[in-house]
Amino acid sequence: MDAKKRRQTYHYYETDYIDGNTVRKYNNAPDIQREREPYEVPSHKPRQQKNPKALQGLSLGSLLILSAAIAATLYICVEYLKLQSNVNHMEKTIVSMEKTLSELTDTNDASLDQINMTYDLDYVYHVAVEEYGMVYPNKNDVITYKKSNNNFVRQYRDIPE
Repeated sequence: MDAKKRRQTYHYYETDYIDGNTVRKYNNAPDIQREREPYEVPSHKPRQQKNPKALQGLSLGSLLILSAAIAATLYICVEYLKLQSNVNHMEKTIVSMEKTLSELTDTNDASLDQINMTYDLDYVYHVAVEEYGMVYPNKNDVITYKKSNNNFVRQYRDIPE
């Protein structure tokens, strides 16, 4: 009610100030006062029905189907999260294995370069051929032995030349 009095008492005051070549008049529109109708607050009535109206159409069969659908959805979500976790774990394992492989490859290449710099293979070939008289074997020179259960081979006679 206090706000209503303020609205009624607030007026635009006319001034002697002239803006431009015409004088503006304020408050030309007629006063329109709207009457407000009193608003009644609805009182809370106790419910007379046992079940709310939204659940009246839900039968036992519908409730079971809805429960089964919710359970299936939850199961699928949990399985999906497990699979996603396994995929992430495998990706991390693959990355670590690739890193290990890269390190081992680098170590192997460095060792091969070290061996190649240490031993001259041409020198080894010349010594084997010239000093020891070694030659590459022909197809007829290869002698195969039957494998025994032991981890070594016994020589019973000299190998023919």
